[in-house]
Amino acid sequence: MGLNFDWDDIFQYSTVKVVRIRDRRLGILHLLFLVGIVAYIVIYSAIVKKGYLFTEVPIGSVRTSLKAPNTFASNLTYCLNQNSTEKYQWTPLECNYWDEQLALFPVGQDSTFTCTTRVRLSKQKADCDFTSPNCKFVDVPGTAQNIYIADIESFTILIDHTMYASSSGSQFNAVDLHGYILNQDGDEVQINENGTSVGVQGKPDIITLGQLLSFGGVSLDQSSPVDSNVSIRYDGVVLFVFITYSNTYTYSTSDFRYVYSVQQIENTIYDVPETIILESIDSRLLYKRHGVRVIFIQTGTIGSFHFQTLLLTLVSGLGLLAVATTVVDQMAIRLLPQRKSYSSLKFQVTESMSNPMKKRITTDEGEDVLYTRIEGL
Repeated sequence: MGLNFDWDDIFQYSTVKVVRIRDRRLGILHLLFLVGIVAYIVIYSAIVKKGYLFTEVPIGSVRTSLKAPNTFASNLTYCLNQNSTEKYQWTPLECNYWDEQLALFPVGQDSTFTCTTRVRLSKQKADCDFTSPNCKFVDVPGTAQNIYIADIESFTILIDHTMYASSSGSQFNAVDLHGYILNQDGDEVQINENGTSVGVQGKPDIITLGQLLSFGGVSLDQSSPVDSNVSIRYDGVVLFVFITYSNTYTYSTSDFRYVYSVQQIENTIYDVPETIILESIDSRLLYKRHGVRVIFIQTGTIGSFHFQTLLLTLVSGLGLLAVATTVVDQMAIRLLPQRKSYSSLKFQVTESMSNPMKKRITTDEGEDVLYTRIEGL
C-alpha cells in the first residue's frame, strides 16, 4: 500500500494577514495600548529617564592635607592632666598637643588619610643577636606612655579632588564646581563659615575633623565598634567618604556638581605601628597609633548625548507594540462572543494549489460558508 503525500501540506507557508475588524471594543483597547506605550517610550524612557544620554562613571584623584587649629581648646574632659569640671564617661588619659606633622600618619597616601587620636609610645631594645629566631624587642621599663591627642576634632582637612569622564571629555576640579555634603538626615547642605567651606564654587573644600565625623553620625566619645568598654577616640574608626559627581540631575548636561556622603565601616577600628630607629637597629621608639582613617571613593554618573543610545531606547520600547497587538488578537479570537467569526477571518487555510482555491468562513451562528474563486474576493 503506497503512501500518499500532499507536498503542498508538508511545505505549507504561513504569512501575515491584515484583517480590519470593525469592533469599537477592540479598536479602543488597541488605541489605549498604543497611547500608553508611546507615552512610556517617549515621556518616561526618553525624557524622564534621559534615555538619550550615554552615562559613565568618572575617575579622578583626591589630595588631602591636615592643619592644626590656631588656638587649641583646653580643659578637655578626656584629658587626665587638665582641670575639667565635667566627668568623662570613659577612662581619661594624659593629653599632648600635636601639630599636623605629628598627628598625620601615614603620610603621602592617595585618596586616604589618617588622623591620630591616641598613641601608645614606648622605647624598646633588643639585647640579643638578630641571627637568633628568638631575638625580640621588649619595652624598656618605665618608658611606656598612653596618650590622647588633644582637640583633634578642631583640626581642619583640605580636600582637593578632580574628576574626569573619558567619553565626554569632561574634567573639573572641586574649586570649579558647586557641591554639597549630606547630613545625618540625608539633606544636602553647604558649609561657608568660620574658615571652613564645602561645595562653594571658587573655594577649596575645608572641613574640620569634628564636622566630618558628625556628618557620618560618629562621635569620638561614643563606644568603640568592637569594644563597648572603650571609646572610638581610644580604638579608632574607619570612614568611607563617597564623592558622587553628576550632570544628570537636570536636563542641562553642562551643569556639574558633587555630593559628599560619609559612612562608618561597621565593626572596624584602625591602628598602625610606627617605628623610629634610635642610635642603632637594636634600639627604637614604637608608636602604636589609633585614629580616624578616611577613605575617599569617587563615583557618580556623567552623561552626554548619544544618538545610538537614544535609538536603542526607542527600539527596545517598540517590542511592547507587538505585545499589545498580541493581547488584542487573543481577546478577539478567544474571549469575545464573535470569537469564531474573528478566528476564521484571521486564520485562513487555502486549498491545495492543484484544486481551485476556496475559503471557508464560519458565521457567528456556527454555519460554514464556502467561497470559491477567492482571488476575486
